[in-house]
Amino acid sequence: MGVTATPAPAVTLPRSLAWALGSGTVLQGLNSAVIAVALIPIAEHYGTSATIPWLVSGLYIAAAVGSPTGGRLADLFGPRRVYLYGLVIIVLASVLGPFAPSAGWLVADRVLLGLGTSLQFPAAMAVIRGQADRTGASVSGAIGVVALCGQTSAALSPTLGGLVVVLAGWPGIFWINVPIVLNSAFWVWRRVPADPAPAHGINWRVLDLPGAGLFVAALALAMGALLGARDGISGWLLATAAVSALLFTLLILRERAFPTPFLDLALLAGHPRILRTCLRGSVTFIAFYTVFYGMPQWLEAGRGLGPATAGLLMFPVFGIGVLSTLAATRLSRRLSASRLLLVGNASLTVSGLLLVLLAGADSPLWLLALVNALLGVPTGFNNLGNQLTLHHGSPARAAGSASGLYRTAQYIGAALSAVLVAHIVPGSIDVGAVSPAGGIHGIGLCLIVIGVMLLLGGPAARMVPSRRKR
Repeated sequence: MGVTATPAPAVTLPRSLAWALGSGTVLQGLNSAVIAVALIPIAEHYGTSATIPWLVSGLYIAAAVGSPTGGRLADLFGPRRVYLYGLVIIVLASVLGPFAPSAGWLVADRVLLGLGTSLQFPAAMAVIRGQADRTGASVSGAIGVVALCGQTSAALSPTLGGLVVVLAGWPGIFWINVPIVLNSAFWVWRRVPADPAPAHGINWRVLDLPGAGLFVAALALAMGALLGARDGISGWLLATAAVSALLFTLLILRERAFPTPFLDLALLAGHPRILRTCLRGSVTFIAFYTVFYGMPQWLEAGRGLGPATAGLLMFPVFGIGVLSTLAATRLSRRLSASRLLLVGNASLTVSGLLLVLLAGADSPLWLLALVNALLGVPTGFNNLGNQLTLHHGSPARAAGSASGLYRTAQYIGAALSAVLVAHIVPGSIDVGAVSPAGGIHGIGLCLIVIGVMLLLGGPAARMVPSRRKR
């Protein structure tokens, strides 16, 4: 009688490799979130709140350029090198930040920090892909570890930031990077295989640095014009908007003609599903980061709470966000991407209604914590729904490019949210100068408008058939 062979277990990448790579990817989420509760103390230190939007958006504009560029640099020089060089940039920015002589120099430091923190994720993905190709191992476990590191750091950072600001002042949000970087560098050096020597005769044109420069200049000028609109329309404002429009036009013309563009506009034009998903992702992230940065500012400047309390009240947003991601992942086995997006956008709209109807200057803290918990629900459902939509709508040959475009769209939404927050929750350095009810109601109205717009737009309903139909 024959013996039935037992199938060999699936080969997976070493968990030590995955955790080593994840140890540095936490820095992106950490530095994105930890500053949320430090914005008011920074404004008080420098005596101005005018630079608050740029402290937020500067990092994201840099990351929007650094992420796709970092992926190409990893291909040219090796992902381990790019990963470690990014850590060096982070240490440099972290050491210099607390000594910035002015708010403008601190913005420049945050841009440098954004460039450094944008390199670990694409480098980590390149390491995982390379090791999987060489060994035939599954990548799902390693990618899951890296994703978990990013989500956990984002969930804990506002609370951690509040405690750090209380104990060490706002410079502490820079100092905490140093031990994390040293730990990451040690494990990456020990666990990640060394790269081969870089090839000679590298073609630097594949980076499309002029295209990236046009993108940064056009977006920065557009944000400047939008921020300036708070003070009324002026000739300077119109000129800034006109120059921004001109640069965007030049960017489009260049990227359509360039063989390896920074922004693959031909891919967007040829695949409308990818374009619609990127647009929806950008709008969704405007809503998410309006809560991300607007709520702590209102809690501190409008409600008069300290950074530690504001950070604790923000924990439900990110804690429930992690749980909603797990729930959406489980439900995705039965529900299509369109249904996941329906849940996410409906909860976004309901959250906005609760902020408008229930939240105010006299609302008990438990009520604000409850509303913040509901604000975490859209995070997981919208993120997964958009990712699945992107997966179904992207050809296999362009999966990487589509993911890069979607990540850039997310960063653009995050940067633009700073403009919106500046209009609805002015970052005054005088506690109580922000309207106690107006700021929170402005955030709520923003969420209602975006939620209803996404619902009426019928995300994914016309774009991705359910799995049963497929």
